[in-house]
Amino acid sequence: MQLLARHAWHPEAVLDLHTDVQRSAEAIGDFAGAGEARGFLAFSKRARQIYTSLDLPFMRQAGPSLPGLVAHHLARGWPGMQDLLGITPFTTMWRALEGHFRDPRLRQLFGRYATYCGSSPFLAPATLMLIAHVEQRGVWDVEGGMGAIAGALERLAVARGVHIHYGAAASEIIVAKQQAQGVKFITEGHEQALPADYVFCNGDSNALASGWFGANAQAAVTSTPVEKRSLSALTWSMVARTRGFPLHRHNVFFARDYAQEFDDLLKFRRLPGAPTVYVCAQDRGDRCATENDEERLLVLVNAPATGDFHEFSHAEVETCQQSTMSLLSHCGLQIDWTNS
Repeated sequence: MQLLARHAWHPEAVLDLHTDVQRSAEAIGDFAGAGEARGFLAFSKRARQIYTSLDLPFMRQAGPSLPGLVAHHLARGWPGMQDLLGITPFTTMWRALEGHFRDPRLRQLFGRYATYCGSSPFLAPATLMLIAHVEQRGVWDVEGGMGAIAGALERLAVARGVHIHYGAAASEIIVAKQQAQGVKFITEGHEQALPADYVFCNGDSNALASGWFGANAQAAVTSTPVEKRSLSALTWSMVARTRGFPLHRHNVFFARDYAQEFDDLLKFRRLPGAPTVYVCAQDRGDRCATENDEERLLVLVNAPATGDFHEFSHAEVETCQQSTMSLLSHCGLQIDWTNS
């Protein structure tokens, strides 16, 4: 896609970002002035430099480590040291954005990249600005939807002799002599044991630490404190009609008080009273669907990382839903929510 995402604060404040950096700079100039356009170009250059400094010596390594990263740059002498310092791991992302953008809306927009990995821009290191460069390289649209990737993996696995157990609930990782040796799972009401040389648990490490896969497996990891966990999300998935706001594939609607949103999430550990809202219009690409078309929508807001010990009440979810729809309405988007 040529257009990366559409961002809105109200109907008269809408900003599109593109894969072409210069085109995005022009859009930002029209939106917030020439000074902010220059700030964006400097920001993009810095994001590219951070990405380049980390790409080969860290992100592409099978076993990335801080000592390995430092050694790689020290071997290049003073230029390598400058690149290493340019990663800016000791400055928060928000503080770094203040040096590039005077317009608080643009700090909101580019601070959003921290949430891609469940972080807060007020706490995350400025290093995460590299995500902006990654996204500028383009966003892939999978033909047939994300489910097509799972289907392709299934066909490849089966062709290599893999047997996949569907509809099975893993109940325990079998551990003997401090080594994983298999999995117990329940299917059609019966528990079975599947021996294995290796066991991969593709889940939250806190599920292991909480004993959900057995007491023996529980000792393999330690629980991550809530304040160090990545954010969760509250989502709504629907087929509905929309009108008013010209949705693109990826759309972000910003609330006024960004700092309060993250206070709600991290300090008070509650659903945000005024959340930023992401809407994925899954049937749209670079074209815009016509009004009255039914389309698939995913609506998402950030949520605190407390799902393993706190279940949000119906009233809490309802209040957050009302705030979500209120913001969308404020920005001009109307969703036929009741019939979805």
